[in-house]
Amino acid sequence: MSQRRLGRGSIHVLHPSGGSSEGDIPCDQCGTSFALKYAYQQIAVRDRSWRVCSQQCREAVIAGVRPRDGGAQREPFRLAVINQKGGTGKTTTAVNLAAGLAEAGRRVLLVDCDPQGHVAVSLGVRGARGLYHLLVENADPRSCIVEVDDHLHLMTSNETLASAEILLARMNEGRDRILRTRMASVTEYDFVLMDCGPSLSLLNTNALTWADEVLVPVSCDFLSLVGVRQILKTLKNVNELLLHPVRVFDMLPTFHDQRNRISNESIRSLKSHFHDRVLPPVRVNTRLKEAPSHHKTIFEYAPRSRGADDYRRLVRQVLRRTSDRTGASDESQAAGR
Repeated sequence: MSQRRLGRGSIHVLHPSGGSSEGDIPCDQCGTSFALKYAYQQIAVRDRSWRVCSQQCREAVIAGVRPRDGGAQREPFRLAVINQKGGTGKTTTAVNLAAGLAEAGRRVLLVDCDPQGHVAVSLGVRGARGLYHLLVENADPRSCIVEVDDHLHLMTSNETLASAEILLARMNEGRDRILRTRMASVTEYDFVLMDCGPSLSLLNTNALTWADEVLVPVSCDFLSLVGVRQILKTLKNVNELLLHPVRVFDMLPTFHDQRNRISNESIRSLKSHFHDRVLPPVRVNTRLKEAPSHHKTIFEYAPRSRGADDYRRLVRQVLRRTSDRTGASDESQAAGR
């Protein structure tokens, strides 16, 4: 597609292989005049179209500060937990990462984007309203959020969310961005985590066009590596076709058993492609499987287990990597739990 509608009006934007522009324009970040030639120079962030002169300005916009209520407040860091293959530990990761960040004193909203509704089941929480009511009935987003504890809030889902997919498909415009649009006013959190279903769906596309980055749990088996290629292709489409700059946060190997050859080969394969974007693995742990049946996180159910240790390590990594965006510079709380 050589012509895209970007912001107000139409602009001819070519990829780096060639190009023309409509003359010099000011960068929305630094004010420098530049010629709009490349796709990365036009981005949609915080429900606004931005034109930037360089990658540095692009990064600054993505990590920017928006005025609110007379002051400056950082946007929450939005992380989608996704892999188009099932059985990779997405819900386990989303629930325990959210719980760990909340225990570290961060304000966290966990959004269940999967019609199976396993997040609410895992935490033993029920909500009168949830993501379905937000998407289909345009309910106030805060009326769809349940308080799990002081720092952890949840937007639930259940099987009715599957019908929302059908209704979204009937929309002519904006069906890929309705979640981002409806949640635009919800900025009081430090982190928003989205647990995505194992499919290529409009629900997942909505999650990706709202997310800043994606965390990809990858079970240590061959077929899960195939799922990684699929999600990378999806991210490329979101970037190029929907003009939303979502990118990979990290790969998280799960169900790792160092006694098995395939586990170690899977990690080597991931590192050969993603290098330092591969996190230390979450090891096979019976307590991780048992915790949801007791409606507890791993930190509540078995705080001294290997599973708890592995997810504490993930929490520390997320805090370290996002400290400049969320103000989360204190890792000691997470490290000591």
